Amino acid sequence: MAYRLKRKKSVADGLRDTAHREVSGALADLEELPEEEAVHELRKHCKKMRALLRLVRADIDDLYRYENAHYPTLANSLAGSRDAVSMRDAFLKLANQNRYPQILEFLKERAQGHRDPSALEDTRTLLQRGGERIDDWPVDHLKWKHARKGYKNYYRRAFKAMNTAFAEEDAASYHEFRKRVKDHWYHSRLLEKKYKDWAKPRRKPLKELAQALGDWRDLRLLCSLLSEHGDLFSGELIPLLDTANERLDELHLKIERLSRKLFKTRKFAFDAES
Repeated sequence: MAYRLKRKKSVADGLRDTAHREVSGALADLEELPEEEAVHELRKHCKKMRALLRLVRADIDDLYRYENAHYPTLANSLAGSRDAVSMRDAFLKLANQNRYPQILEFLKERAQGHRDPSALEDTRTLLQRGGERIDDWPVDHLKWKHARKGYKNYYRRAFKAMNTAFAEEDAASYHEFRKRVKDHWYHSRLLEKKYKDWAKPRRKPLKELAQALGDWRDLRLLCSLLSEHGDLFSGELIPLLDTANERLDELHLKIERLSRKLFKTRKFAFDAES
């Protein structure tokens, strides 16, 4: 399912078509995927819907505020389940599970314990309601210049979030930076057909940066969680934390390298007439 605005369509039609595809895809995932995978995909669909609206946020203020309240509610209802699974998966990527049986069992039980089938049913209803509103979105006045303006605005937000993260070096600022990078990545995907010269080349390195930031966050959360319950893991905690800290340092270097490459200047420069 292509997450792109088509070059030969109006921005309004492109926004509505893309939104319909995301809602339809989310509903299909609910029907077809195992619960754990469905939660992951649903949260991605919600993030893509919010990024779609953020691209033209400055020119659809009332619509943005209404819909931006809807999709976080939907995604946040599944957040606990997804975070538990993410920390389990971060552990599986980090270490040989056979070396840490106590930690593995703890994380598997925690991921299973956060399942909430009723939340998925509530999600289906919210998705359907959101989908029914899309054709009435007041976006007919929007042009490509509004999309370019939004792209530039969210580049600037990512640049600012990067500087804050590197200055403060804490989990909250890095999490905010990751959110802004993901917005900018989604916007690059949306515009890559129309603006091949400057949007398309950014798509892959932005995805790589977003992934590194996500891995860094999940690993930090994993370390904090395990440290809180350290008395449960006789002999396992310290060796795992040592391995995790080495990986965190590697991710930090990768994040810095990609960030400095992608966000060299405060303002994003492109041909305003393109």
